[in-house]
Amino acid sequence: MANINIKNLIKSYPAHKNSEQRFLVLNNFSLNIREGEFVTFFGPNGCGKTTLLKVLAGIEPFDSGNIAIDSKTPKEAKTGLIFQNYNDSLMPWFTCRANILYPFSLKKRKLEFGASEIRLSKLLSFLQVYLPLDNYPYQLSGGQQQLTSILRTIIYKPDVILMDEPFSSLDYQTRASMQKILLDLWEKEKPTILFISHDIEEAIFLADRLVLLEPLPTKVGSIKVIPFERPRSRNLFESDEFFHLKRDCLKELKMETK
Repeated sequence: MANINIKNLIKSYPAHKNSEQRFLVLNNFSLNIREGEFVTFFGPNGCGKTTLLKVLAGIEPFDSGNIAIDSKTPKEAKTGLIFQNYNDSLMPWFTCRANILYPFSLKKRKLEFGASEIRLSKLLSFLQVYLPLDNYPYQLSGGQQQLTSILRTIIYKPDVILMDEPFSSLDYQTRASMQKILLDLWEKEKPTILFISHDIEEAIFLADRLVLLEPLPTKVGSIKVIPFERPRSRNLFESDEFFHLKRDCLKELKMETK
C-alpha cells in the first residue's frame, strides 16, 4: 500500500518531430491519494489519462513538478501497470501459469517461485474462479486473458496498481464479472488502485473517490467522494442516489445525452 502525492505536475510532448514547440498535456496537475484507496478517473477522450498513468509508472518522464509514492520516485516505487489491450500484454509462448508467475521466473527471484505458486492457488481459491493455467493465451477467453494480466500484477504485491481501461473491450457480462473479481482482490489485498474508465457507471461503482478531468491541457476538474457502502452490488445502479450522482458528473463535464 502507498500514499501518492502529485504536485504541480507538468507534462508535454514536442508539437512536431524535431520541433522546439511543446504540446501541453498535463498542466499543474495536483492530487493526493491515500494508502489503500481506490480512485477512478473519468474525462474526455484524449485528455491525458493514459499519459498520467505512464508518468506514475515511471515509463514516461515529466517536465516539472513532483511525484512521491511513499517518498519514492515513480521509477523507485513498486507499481504494476495493467493495459487496456490485455492480449498484447501477454506472452503467447508462455502458458497462463507462466505468464502469471513470470516476475518470479527470473534467476534472481527463483527462491520466491514456489511461494508464488502457493499464493496463486490461494488467490484462485479465494476468488472461486477457474483459470486453465496450462493453456496458452490464444486458448483463453477475453475475461480469462485479462484475469491473467491482473493476477500477474497482484502476485508480487505491488504497492500501487495502475489500470488503463482494463475492461473496455469485454462484453457486459464478462465486464461485470471482472469488476467483482477486481473488487474482491482489492478488499483482500488493499493495494492503492488508480483506475481509468470511459464508463461513468463503472467509474462510480468501483471507486472510493472519482476524479473528473478537464479537457487538454488536463488538470483536476473536481473530485467526487462516492457515498455508497461496501461491499457493493449491481443493484446500486437502479437507485435514485446513483442516478443523480451519475447525472451530476455528466452535467459537470457537459457530456449528458439528451
